[in-house]
Amino acid sequence: MKQTLFIMMFALFATSLMAQKTIISGVVKDAGTGLPLEGITIRQNNTPHWCTSNSKGYYALETDVFGEAIITYSNHDFSPFQLKVFVERDKAIEMSEVSLQRINVASQDIPTISLADSDADNAAESQTIHGLLSSSSDVFVKAAAYTFGPARFRIRGYESNHTAVTINGFIANDLEFGSPYWSDWGGLNDVMRNTVITNDSRPSGYMFDPLGGSTNIITKPSEYRSGTKVTYSSSNRTYRNRAMVTHSTGMMDNGWAVTASYSRRWSEKGYVEGTFYDAHSMFLAVEKRFNARHTLNFTALNSYYRRGQAGASTQEVYDMVDDNYYNPNWGYQDGEVRNARVKHNNKPLFTLSHNWTISEATKLITTAGYWFGKDGGTALNWQGAADPRPDYYRYLPSYFINPADQARIKDQWQSNPKVSQIDWDKFYYANRQNYEAIFDAQGKEVARGLRAKYMVEDRVNSLDQMQFNSILKHDFNTEWNLTGGLNFNRYVNHVYNEVEDLLGADYWYDIDQFAERDFKENPDAYQNDLRNPYRVVKEGDKYSHNYKMHHYEGGLWAIANYKGSNYSVYGGGSYSYVNFWREGLYQKGLFKDNSYGNSEKTDLHNYGLKLGGEYRITGRHIITTNLAQGQRAPIMRNVFISPRTRNDLVDGLKSETYYSADLSYVVKMPRFNGRLTGYYTRVNDAIDVKSFYHEEEKTFVNYTLSGIDKEYKGLELAAEYKISSTLTANAAASLGRYLYKSEPNYLITKDNSRETLQTGTVYSKNFRLNGMPQTAATVGITYNAPQFWWIGINGTYFDDIYIDFNPVKRVDADYWSSPEKQKEAFTIDAFCGKSFRWDGYYLSISANLSNITNNKDFITGGYEQLRFDSSMTHLHQPKYFYSYGFNYFINASLSF
Repeated sequence: MKQTLFIMMFALFATSLMAQKTIISGVVKDAGTGLPLEGITIRQNNTPHWCTSNSKGYYALETDVFGEAIITYSNHDFSPFQLKVFVERDKAIEMSEVSLQRINVASQDIPTISLADSDADNAAESQTIHGLLSSSSDVFVKAAAYTFGPARFRIRGYESNHTAVTINGFIANDLEFGSPYWSDWGGLNDVMRNTVITNDSRPSGYMFDPLGGSTNIITKPSEYRSGTKVTYSSSNRTYRNRAMVTHSTGMMDNGWAVTASYSRRWSEKGYVEGTFYDAHSMFLAVEKRFNARHTLNFTALNSYYRRGQAGASTQEVYDMVDDNYYNPNWGYQDGEVRNARVKHNNKPLFTLSHNWTISEATKLITTAGYWFGKDGGTALNWQGAADPRPDYYRYLPSYFINPADQARIKDQWQSNPKVSQIDWDKFYYANRQNYEAIFDAQGKEVARGLRAKYMVEDRVNSLDQMQFNSILKHDFNTEWNLTGGLNFNRYVNHVYNEVEDLLGADYWYDIDQFAERDFKENPDAYQNDLRNPYRVVKEGDKYSHNYKMHHYEGGLWAIANYKGSNYSVYGGGSYSYVNFWREGLYQKGLFKDNSYGNSEKTDLHNYGLKLGGEYRITGRHIITTNLAQGQRAPIMRNVFISPRTRNDLVDGLKSETYYSADLSYVVKMPRFNGRLTGYYTRVNDAIDVKSFYHEEEKTFVNYTLSGIDKEYKGLELAAEYKISSTLTANAAASLGRYLYKSEPNYLITKDNSRETLQTGTVYSKNFRLNGMPQTAATVGITYNAPQFWWIGINGTYFDDIYIDFNPVKRVDADYWSSPEKQKEAFTIDAFCGKSFRWDGYYLSISANLSNITNNKDFITGGYEQLRFDSSMTHLHQPKYFYSYGFNYFINASLSF
């Protein structure tokens, strides 16, 4: 009996001990954004007690281990943080607010640059979704940035010129093509992560955001984690090696903060044969806090690079060499690989920003910026010689009718690299055999020596851009606030060709060879510059065309916001004035009255309107909507019929109009986050100018399309479910239908004549837009271990990929064929990583493994060649881009 009583008393005592627990609670936030952090692991060191923060950043850690304790806050996206606390029995502890610094995570290190060359002179680097977007908290955008990006996916199908990037308020879009080119600041990952991102028209607070949203990069040294970070990365993508070092002082006692970063990216050979990479990136930001009201931030950055480009080819060529990554841009010179298409960039950007806290309710942010320097790309040019491109249609088996000839050509392609690749040695030989004298119209000798039949030219853009932007934010009360801004942008782009390499010759004769052929009896007609006729040029000289594009723009915008108890609304508008013209620096012989000097100046006035908001059914269930309507000026590339030769503007030039609407249902729960969005956008009256060699006219022509209407509609779905504190499942899908909704008018003019060759209608209504998968879906799972390692895998499906169509083939209503649709594709991607912390050092190692099934048959896009022969339609087959097979990115960083 006594024994039984003793046991019962012991049990009661033990139970009472177990009940004597203490609750440690608090809130965790993102140091960069100030937003609550969900999914942060809070652990009492050397005990089994841990918990995770909820959607409001709140946590409650229960413990029965008392005395002095270390509490660790960790997540693989953030630097671990520790606090010391004394735990007493039955005495709750409310911790001070903890802010965590975001670190360099695997998903933010995966951006690749997709190069898209067309057979038009105005081909430009094209980029799709960028890795910085993976820092967005939106569940769909995170999935799209990581798994959809390699397929050239574009959110909602919008072209990249419908998005914007600002750096400290400086709008960094290229005005010639309208798009932001991330390579202009590539390699500066560590210092470009403090961003405010939108992926639709809702206001970010930094600009009047375009249809596709904005990425606003803030480079304030006081907001970077103080210390040093050294990073090394290895990849088999566009470059093999990357080394970065970043140091930040944080805000010092004297009110100064400094951050500096340098990176080097290099590779003798990229994923595609014949490509290389050589890049240096530099960054310096200095901030001075004068007092609580005034801070000044100066930022300077530059990404200097040279890289060999890959080019698309036809399926006939890919099959013949048994390689879907065949690159026609390179060949051997003295046994060494040399690429004819080398992209280069050297454009420093300087910004000076002043932050003025006028009062607790009013803030003014003003930025002045200057961007200058050069970018461009090299290419082969030739006079009085055969086309040097190895995959030129006349050199392929399909050009020949006789089967024996076809077999012979195919055998040469497969056995002789001088046939299948560029033959550089042949160019030197041809130039050294071409001794010639040049005489002017009076018979005076102008030059004598080796005249180049072949040479390498550099197509240069020399930028000179100044901007002024100012943003005012005012809180009238806790419900109402107003954000507005004004901006001014002066953009001048000097466009010219430069002789890069004469390939052993002494000079190049700077004439228009097509005009010489057509107007042989009129020497003035084929002079590229009548002010300097019969001109010969040498390496480093400008030649062929030389002009400046001027673009002046000013604008105002304002957005008002109201926050109620369970809803919020916003509304606002913008006005912009655009003025542009061409300044010819050469007097072309064919257009002597319309090429030199300033063109007609064109003014356009544009407006924009926005309305939207959200309704919180509960704190976890939210309805949001965004409405937008407005106009925007055409991009400068499409303003002039042929800027290389003359001042003629596109007839009836006017702004595009657009309207857009979306509706979303958002769920935010401790274990589940999700979003379902339906959207519709219409863009009307777009313009597109294409230049290409016309087979029947035997010359370059300009093909102007006007009245282009486009429609974008679809659904976005995304969900993230925490199966446990360490295991998370995610899924996302984009189901789009992007169409041309008009039959645009076309006008064809010659490059060597103002004569209108043809006008008419292009029958392209309801054609699918090209260049990206209109259907994409992914499912994945991630394991985040409490011991600071993580691993994940995603399976992704792509479909409804269409290539760009040739309008020349759709001008006859009786001949109608929709753009070519590519096969669906499936890829599997994985990522993993581990982090370590000791004595003030933090080491992170991560790896991204993409397309681990090595699917090399995935066509991500392409185009029908603009060159077209209606009598021999098989000669100019479409060209395709293939997604990389298995590729990886391994990253190791040490912070201290």
